[in-house]
Amino acid sequence: LKSKRVWGLFVSAIHISSVIMEMGDKFDASGGFDSKDDGKNKVHIRMQQRNGRKSWTTVAGFPEQVRLPKSGKVLAVDFDKILRALKKTFKTNGVLIRDAEHGSVIQLQGDIRKEVAEFLIEVTAIITKDQVMIHGS
Repeated sequence: LKSKRVWGLFVSAIHISSVIMEMGDKFDASGGFDSKDDGKNKVHIRMQQRNGRKSWTTVAGFPEQVRLPKSGKVLAVDFDKILRALKKTFKTNGVLIRDAEHGSVIQLQGDIRKEVAEFLIEVTAIITKDQVMIHGS
């Protein structure tokens, strides 16, 4: 039973990464098809329906490094800490998927798009409101 669950999560992760890849190349909600703004500087928060009432929330396009405003120092983003804080704050499970093409993708259980966007803007302060794109809401 446990191996079936792991295989199911693996298949879901592959499917989500393929959905993100398809959507990222063809459609950007801010500018429509083949927009001049390719959306690379945006953080995309999506919800994917699983089965029945179950769903995933995915966060893709999060920057790998951040420049501090006063000193100008460049620091790496600790995705594990962000994931741990998200899981604890929203009392849900999640996983960090590292992909060569899409970077780090945070995947959380449930439809918590707006809450995650608010958390990333206000608590982490790594991104601003105009850098976040919430799909499907």
